[in-house]
Amino acid sequence: ITAAVERARLASPRDMPRLATTPGLRRRDEPLPPHRTFTTRANDLVFVGRGAAHNDALTFQIARPHHLWLHARGVPGAHVIVPLAKNRSCPADLLIDAAHLAAHFSDARGEPVVEVTTAPRKWVRKPRGAAKGAVVIEREKVVTLRLEPERLQDLLTREVQLGK
Repeated sequence: ITAAVERARLASPRDMPRLATTPGLRRRDEPLPPHRTFTTRANDLVFVGRGAAHNDALTFQIARPHHLWLHARGVPGAHVIVPLAKNRSCPADLLIDAAHLAAHFSDARGEPVVEVTTAPRKWVRKPRGAAKGAVVIEREKVVTLRLEPERLQDLLTREVQLGK
């Protein structure tokens, strides 16, 4: 997991917190980051917002314009970011994994079929005066996801723990 955290720091250094001297642990006075971090079977990273205010921080402060943004369509839920290198498209397996996380961390949790909106982060904006977590998406694509419970369980066990 340390290798995955180091890859994340290289991909987007400002979103990875400074870790304590023991790998995987944070200092007690250090706040949690605004997102959870998950690794896929292919060792790719996926970031999931912790709540409305944290969704804003994840989407507009941590994510880069070329990263992929996902959200369960039509229901409240977490913003999900897939960090991608510039000019790199998202592999199908990574997209499906991120869509599973977007569906799970939304009010659509438990539904067998969920529509998930995707767009490059550069096409996601926050209207002036909008509520925390509320965004407007341009040039969105919608993925219809048939939930695979085994795949979701595997992803949830791959959360990178930063300590308590």
